[in-house]
Amino acid sequence: MKIVVTGGAGFIGANFVHTLLEDHPDVDVVVLDKFTYAGNRASLTDVPAELASRLTVVEGDIADADLVDGVVAGADAVVHFAAESHNDNSLLDPSPFIQTNLVGTFTLLEAVRRHKVRFHHISTDEVYGDLELD
Repeated sequence: MKIVVTGGAGFIGANFVHTLLEDHPDVDVVVLDKFTYAGNRASLTDVPAELASRLTVVEGDIADADLVDGVVAGADAVVHFAAESHNDNSLLDPSPFIQTNLVGTFTLLEAVRRHKVRFHHISTDEVYGDLELD
């Protein structure tokens, strides 16, 4: 089974990738990450050697239709963590949020539709809002 994980070098995505590799020996994982402020290569370099052969890392933008199409082709599922977060920043410059969160997600949806691949949209911790501290 092949699972594509977008944003797989981010905090939540990388933990998901590690768990997937450790708990599901029948799964090959392809991480698609742009490695911006939230993506950390080091979070994927510490994958144990015996699991690393099942991990492929692709650096790229989820809004790149040709790249996404190639990555999604042959996958069984896409788990979509990639997103611009820190929503307060979108007030000053909404462009990266539109490009990634809207155009990028749309690009993924079009690719999974074409290739008949299951899609899981995770979103970010921002959907939970702010918690009041006691």
